[in-house]
Amino acid sequence: MKIRNSLVSFGAAALMAFGALGGLASAAEAESAPGEAVSQSTSVDDGRTDTSSAAVSPPADTDNTERAGSGSERGLGRCWNGRVSGRDFYMTCSGNGYKVYVDCTNGRYKFNTLFYGTWNHRLTCPVGTSAVWGGSWE
Repeated sequence: MKIRNSLVSFGAAALMAFGALGGLASAAEAESAPGEAVSQSTSVDDGRTDTSSAAVSPPADTDNTERAGSGSERGLGRCWNGRVSGRDFYMTCSGNGYKVYVDCTNGRYKFNTLFYGTWNHRLTCPVGTSAVWGGSWE
């Protein structure tokens, strides 16, 4: 009986260790390349998810955008509930064909995924930077 209990304990410990290593691998896969921002978005309409990354945009390429929570839409996605938490910027947007961006302390990151409908967005700035704000662009 003691041997069987020991084997069960050993097996459970091995499974937990393997699961922990698997969890670390998943977290590592979600990380972006150094210097890139990451977008993690979930559709409010059907639960689909999308993950993408973006490099910093040149300063001349930062026009034609709409800040989250602003009054004017200019044909872009309408975004609200914007908030910053360290490297992350969160917002909800809705529209028919919009893209999202995040302003970080080292520049703007524009994601090229085209969204339709209502989505919750989590935009994460690169390591060593902080999120400032974000919004949508076309």
